[in-house]
Amino acid sequence: MNGIRYTLAGLGAAMLLCAGVVHAESDAIRTMARITMSLNHYPSDEDKAALKAIIDSDDSSEEEASIAMALSNMQHKVSEKDAERLADIVDDETSDAAARQLAGILLGINHAPGADDKAALAKLAGQ
Repeated sequence: MNGIRYTLAGLGAAMLLCAGVVHAESDAIRTMARITMSLNHYPSDEDKAALKAIIDSDDSSEEEASIAMALSNMQHKVSEKDAERLADIVDDETSDAAARQLAGILLGINHAPGADDKAALAKLAGQ
């Protein structure tokens, strides 16, 4: 069951990368992209405070809050529970494209993002 979910998440992330890199229009996505770019095993206390602000903000979408929670909970990789929600975001074509791309990147992280992910994250972060 886990193998199928990760395969689907990987396919979703690959489709997003093939479709091109999107630029985030949301401050929450830009913030989470910057945090993810510098991620090393887990977010810092400062990063967790920024993520909590996204989670608690009335301006954050449901997808943004879910991604912020998954990133805040990250310990080397996202938890199984968070991975399920991220996979749902990736698979939902009605979700914001930047949120889908960021969710796909988080699903593939093991300790830190790779070079390709960092390049995509830099564009999401507006850099």
